[in-house]
Amino acid sequence: MSNFGTPDSILLSRIFLLHSNPRHEPFDSEAEAITYLCEKEDVYSLARDVVKFGLNPIELCGVIPADKKKTGGTFFVAEGNRRICALKLLSDPELAPPKYRKQFAKLAEGWTPVKTVTAVKFEDIETIRIWLDRIHNGAQGGIGRRQWNAEQKARFDGGNKNKASQALLDYAEQVGMITPEQREGKLTTVQRFLSNQTFRESLGFDQDNPEQPSRTRPKEDFDTILKRFVRDLVGKEDVNSRMNKEDIVKYARPLNNIRGLTGNRIDSEPLNEGASAGKTKATRKKKPKKPEKAKHVQYEEEIFQALKGYGNKKLESLYHSICDIELEHHSPLIAVGMWSFFETLTGCQGRKDGTDFHGYLAPSKLSNMGIVGKTTALSEALKRISQFGNTTKHHAVLAAFAGDQLNNDMTALKDVVLKCVDDASNKAP
Repeated sequence: MSNFGTPDSILLSRIFLLHSNPRHEPFDSEAEAITYLCEKEDVYSLARDVVKFGLNPIELCGVIPADKKKTGGTFFVAEGNRRICALKLLSDPELAPPKYRKQFAKLAEGWTPVKTVTAVKFEDIETIRIWLDRIHNGAQGGIGRRQWNAEQKARFDGGNKNKASQALLDYAEQVGMITPEQREGKLTTVQRFLSNQTFRESLGFDQDNPEQPSRTRPKEDFDTILKRFVRDLVGKEDVNSRMNKEDIVKYARPLNNIRGLTGNRIDSEPLNEGASAGKTKATRKKKPKKPEKAKHVQYEEEIFQALKGYGNKKLESLYHSICDIELEHHSPLIAVGMWSFFETLTGCQGRKDGTDFHGYLAPSKLSNMGIVGKTTALSEALKRISQFGNTTKHHAVLAAFAGDQLNNDMTALKDVVLKCVDDASNKAP
């Protein structure tokens, strides 16, 4: 036999478990080795996989002669003890420890016994030792078997969340935001952030089609926010894998207020601009994708900071809830919350009880407060919020279900809210 081993087809009945396998302390018998492998090395799970898929054809067992003086005799398993053990117990469940026999017997009912095994013959344990070392002792600077890291597993597994995170990192590397070395070990953190809806909205990332993740912001805006995220991801201080949902939301919201953003939203476009270059003319003429609905009322860090400075905990809490609750399923609740927010805010500003807030914030009042622009349109937005809130509160059936409209009105009224907070602060004792 060659020092490098010779593949051959060997009868399973001629192969025995090695009593001194590195997986366990030396045993006196094969029965002891079988008991150990069943109890400590998940042989039943392996046997179940063998029944379902067969032996792995790209991974052979390695054997050495049980007795060098006999030609063509029996062999010990030097590599593949678990596999040979699984085959033996499927062929004869009585060889299993008593408490496992019924399990193996049931497993073997739908299985066609294997009579021969393709294995590589080696002269002795010393001859095969170098290859056992390469398989079982880690990467060893590149000469051994290297395990896939999280990113490589993602490429292989192809899970939807993995694909989206992988695509985002690929894009960031492609446009020069991150180097191959910097992105190592970052995939799970990116997955954690992309699983958070608030973060996806702030970034403008659409992963509905994992085969082609898209952006819902103009490229310049998207790149600006992604560049900030990648910077924090590499720095590990503001973005790390230990952050929980609340931490991620707290990080994500201020991203909407990075200087230079237009704040515009667009129909979903592929991350890579050239992704659609190869499409046929017929494909390009498909109907445009319907714009994505807002998932939350847009959070404004400037409003939150103004409320925090004013010191009214009720207003802070109402604003947090309005922006935190999902619009799709809770728009009636948000409508009432927005009504309560403006009632409270204008009350702090000096509104009398007999006047509703949209009447109080009439176009003339808005102009006097320094609001520049279409004050009549802003007054109409306040009127809608008042009507939505009152209808939802008092009518037995009718309620506000127009989440997009609620978000649009609250976003449009940002300057009004800030002026009201500033006015209330000036009037505070």
